[in-house]
Amino acid sequence: MPALTNWHLATGLIVAVSLLIGAAPTSVAQTIGYAEAIDRLATRCGNDIEKYCKTVELGGGRVQRCLDQNQTRLSAQCKATNAEVRALLEKRAAARASVLQICDVDIRRLCPGVQPGDGNLLECFLKAERSASAQCRQAVTDAGYR
Repeated sequence: MPALTNWHLATGLIVAVSLLIGAAPTSVAQTIGYAEAIDRLATRCGNDIEKYCKTVELGGGRVQRCLDQNQTRLSAQCKATNAEVRALLEKRAAARASVLQICDVDIRRLCPGVQPGDGNLLECFLKAERSASAQCRQAVTDAGYR
């Protein structure tokens, strides 16, 4: 029996948890977190990952880089999923980089006296977010903070 790699263990765990809770991958999302990204890649690119990337360790974008390096050999579904996941991760990173700027007016209005970096800003904002602008609420969602 061949030794199990990190990839085999992670894929098995993801599938088991998904079956246990009845989760299905979402078809459309605003952004995506790293755990959901690897889940989506495992679900839709499992055969390709098994063929081309089974020795690659998880984390640090290594699986996605391996898929990119084997782009010409991937199934159409995996190519599309890889591109989708990349776009969603890039949107999340951009949202996180810009959320304070987009929400600046709302933060000052809803959380006066709370300074970025003191650990209370997100907590204050999430309590008051219904009063925030639609653009700010969307940035918070895209950044993955709720």
